[in-house]
Amino acid sequence: TLLKRILVAFPWFENIDNEAKSVVINMCYQLGITGFSKFKKTIYYLETEQYEEASHEMLDSLWHKQTPERSKELSERIRALSSN
Repeated sequence: TLLKRILVAFPWFENIDNEAKSVVINMCYQLGITGFSKFKKTIYYLETEQYEEASHEMLDSLWHKQTPERSKELSERIRALSSN
């Protein structure tokens, strides 16, 4: 399943906030694990729970230009975690 593949590719995934997990699953579903793995800065910031920074990095991408509504919504969900 996708979830098992995410856990293998990104061991840190298991330890992040559930809302962040939901966003990562959404991105991996859309982009594939290989596509998501190219978001190196975003991944680093998610792994280290620097959600504000992760949300900015998500929008600095071709993905954002191609699917602006989805990327903006997911970025905002991550940004909201920085105030928790």
